Amino acid sequence: MTAVYIIITIIVCYLLGSVNNALIISKLKKSDIRECGSGNPGAMNMFRNYGFGIGLLTMVLDAVKGAAACVIGWFLVGGFSFTGTALGKYIGAISVIVGHIFPIFLKFKGGKGIASSIGICFVLSPIAAAISLATGFVFILITKMGAVTSFIITAIPLAYDAYLLSTADFYGNLPCLIIIFAMFALTLWAHRTNLMRLFTGTENKTDLFKKLKAKFGKSKR
Repeated sequence: MTAVYIIITIIVCYLLGSVNNALIISKLKKSDIRECGSGNPGAMNMFRNYGFGIGLLTMVLDAVKGAAACVIGWFLVGGFSFTGTALGKYIGAISVIVGHIFPIFLKFKGGKGIASSIGICFVLSPIAAAISLATGFVFILITKMGAVTSFIITAIPLAYDAYLLSTADFYGNLPCLIIIFAMFALTLWAHRTNLMRLFTGTENKTDLFKKLKAKFGKSKR
C-alpha cells in the first residue's frame, strides 16, 4: 500500500503546486503578472510590480502551499498517520516544487519555486529556515539582489537538514538526501536566466526598502 500512497502524494502535491497564486492575485487586480516585469509568475516579480503588500501575500500563500505539501506527504505516505516514515515529507516537497515550476494548468510554465521552498524549509528545519529568512531579508535590503537572496533563504535550511540526515543515518536517509539535492537543483535551473544576467551585470534589482517605504508611507496618510 505504501507505493499507492506515494503515487497519491505525488499527484495531489503536484496539482497543489500547479495552482499559481501570483497569477490568481494579478487576475483579481485585472492584470496578468506574465505580462509585467520579467514575466515570471512568482513572488519576486509580484514584489517588483505590485508592491510590498501584494508581493508578501503571494510569498506567504506559496510558502503555505509548500508547507502543506510536506504535511500531506508525511500523512499519506505514513499510512494516514504522522508516526510513520518521514520520507513522505520529502516526496510531497519535491512534488509541489515540480508542480510550481512546471504547472499543468499553465502549459508547464510557472514560477521558480523559492517561496514554496521557504514553506518546505519551515517544516523540515524551522529554526534554520527562520534564520535564513531573516538573513535573506537583510541581504536584499542592502544589495537589492533578488536571485542571490533566493538561494540564501533556501540553501541554508536545506543544507542543514541534509547534514542532520546524513549524520543520523546516511544510507537509510539517502532517498531524502537525493530529493533535497533535486529540489535545490530544480530551483537553480529555474533561475538560470537570472544567473546569466547576474554574471553579465544586467540582473533586475529589487528595491525592497523603496517598496516598504511606499507601503507604509501611504498607510500614514
